[in-house]
Amino acid sequence: MRVQIASVIIGLLLSMLFVIAESQTVSLAGDWTGDSICFGHNPSCHDEKVVYHISVDPSDSTKVKIGADKIVDGKPEFMGDIFLKYDAAKQTLTGDLESPRYRGVWEFTIKGNTIEGSLMILPEKTVGRRIRVTRKDSTQNESTMTNHATGTFEVKLTPQDDKSDDKTMGRMTVDKQWHGDLEGTSKGQMLSGGDVSTGSAGYVAIEKFNGTVKGRKGTFILQHSATMTKGEGQLTIMVVPDSGTDELSGISGKLNIKIENGKHFYDFEYSLK
Repeated sequence: MRVQIASVIIGLLLSMLFVIAESQTVSLAGDWTGDSICFGHNPSCHDEKVVYHISVDPSDSTKVKIGADKIVDGKPEFMGDIFLKYDAAKQTLTGDLESPRYRGVWEFTIKGNTIEGSLMILPEKTVGRRIRVTRKDSTQNESTMTNHATGTFEVKLTPQDDKSDDKTMGRMTVDKQWHGDLEGTSKGQMLSGGDVSTGSAGYVAIEKFNGTVKGRKGTFILQHSATMTKGEGQLTIMVVPDSGTDELSGISGKLNIKIENGKHFYDFEYSLK
């Protein structure tokens, strides 16, 4: 019975993590500000300060529109609308540009509260612009949250027998192997609860990372909080304040994950005092 219960809980959690990771894109709608910088040999191109007003089609979340302004003499000047396709798994925005002067392809990657991308000019396939914008109302101040660490990880969840027949509750140990900018291991504990039949669940977890972040050695603790309501998920993973040690002392930040073709990817946005 306990093995059956554990299998049900693990199945629920894995599907929950997948849905949350797939849908864990910071809500795109809102204003994003930054720079659009010219590349290549185009004398008519000018570097610009831009404001992107992003909206998502309420009937189709893959359709995104950017109302683009450039800042001239401190005032916004509308340049036009950009229509893009959103890929939640890859965290990308792509779309075609057609203008009287040239054709091109927009390609953007979403990294938490930052969107980076380029405009590729066709048919030459040369980069015409590089763009980087950040969420205007972001609570993460760019001056204190400037580092990104990316890579992959493997995770093993092991159910713990708490001598209970309650299928809605579970406890597991967490073992991870980190690769990329984070190299090391982490171990932790996870508590879960939910009803498989409704597709709603929640979990909290604490795990301790031991290894290096871009070559800096130490440990820190990550705190997880996740809920899924009838398939709609929210996941927050934050560094516990003052938990960093050694060369990672003073570290703060948040971890975003996504799952693509069964593989786990992370983007760790952090700062070190």
